[in-house]
Amino acid sequence: MSTTSTLTAAQVTRAVTVLSHPGLIRLVTEIDDNGPVNRRMLGRTFADLTRHQIRHALGIGRAHQLIRAGHRNGPCHRLTGRGADLADVYDTVARWARTQQFPVPASDFVTRVQQTLALLHREAVLGLVAGETVDPHQVRQAGDAGLLPDADALISLHRPWTAVAEWIRTNPSVLAPIRRSTVAPAEAERSR
Repeated sequence: MSTTSTLTAAQVTRAVTVLSHPGLIRLVTEIDDNGPVNRRMLGRTFADLTRHQIRHALGIGRAHQLIRAGHRNGPCHRLTGRGADLADVYDTVARWARTQQFPVPASDFVTRVQQTLALLHREAVLGLVAGETVDPHQVRQAGDAGLLPDADALISLHRPWTAVAEWIRTNPSVLAPIRRSTVAPAEAERSR
């Protein structure tokens, strides 16, 4: 049995729900690409996200030990080792989507990651990419269902699936529900 086949469909769905959060994708990749983000610069760095979306993404990142607060010319947010590994997974997923022009040729990074993660947890696709062997009949059925442009795209989806599944397996905290108090401790303090 491979390490990737030990995940259930419910576990993949839970993990994909967490990992597909657009603010989390943006936060992890921004810090990975450009280094720590000063707390005061969050609004400017993520001008297209609301304050609530930024706080929620930070809460998810902290709850799953992807992001930690640090000090570099003032309070800032930086990636943990888990967060850096997740940034690599996001890059692998986006690279596949760009190569396959999925979901459409002009998709942005976040959309590519979100849509590919959503595709990975579809039951028809999950059964194919997580299995040890690929049944040509199932590949043809998935292609006929319009999930992907061709069978080669589905077969090549094995690489991003392996990256996602391995990350989930080594970071099982993503499978646990997030407690509300964990997501936004700062907001709870301010409301008192």
